Amino acid sequence: MKKLIATLVTVLLFSGMSFAQYNHSNAIDVAFGLNFPMSSMADGASTGWETTVRYEFNMGGNWSGLISTGYMAFAENNGITYSAVPLVIGTKLYLASGWYGLAETGFHFYSTDINLFGIASSGSSTEWGFAIGTGYEIPLGESVGLDLSTKYQYNGGNLSYWNTRAGLMIYL
Repeated sequence: MKKLIATLVTVLLFSGMSFAQYNHSNAIDVAFGLNFPMSSMADGASTGWETTVRYEFNMGGNWSGLISTGYMAFAENNGITYSAVPLVIGTKLYLASGWYGLAETGFHFYSTDINLFGIASSGSSTEWGFAIGTGYEIPLGESVGLDLSTKYQYNGGNLSYWNTRAGLMIYL
C-alpha cells in the first residue's frame, strides 16, 4: 500500500510540473459534438449534435474559467424533437500534461416540438443543470490546439445527456 501511495504522489508531482508546458492565458474553442440522451429523455429523443463556442481564461495555476454557448438539436424519436441553446460557466483543472477535469453549471433553453397522430404542439422550458467530465488538450502549434472531451450533463425535467466533443482551440 505504501508503494502505491508513493507512486501516486510521484505521478501527481510530475503532472504538476508538466503543466508548465501547457499554461496558456486565454483561448477561444469552437467545437462540434454529439449528444446521447439519458434517462427519460431517451424515450423522446435520439442522438443529437451541437456546435459550441467556449471562452477559456486562466485563473491561476492549473485552473481555467469557462464561458460557453451554442446550439444543439436532437433527432426525432416517437414524434418528439428537442433543441436547446446552452449558456453555461465552468472551470477546468489541468491534472497532467494535457489531461483535465471539467465542471460546468448554467441554463439550457429548450424547445420541444411534438407531432403525434397528426396533432402538432410545441413548448419551451428553461432548465438549470450541471456537468462533470474530462478531456485532453493536444497542442497543434503555438497558437492552435485540439480539445477532446466528454461529460455527463444533468438538467432538470429529465433532459440529461452524455456529450462528446472535439474543438479547435485558438490561444490568445
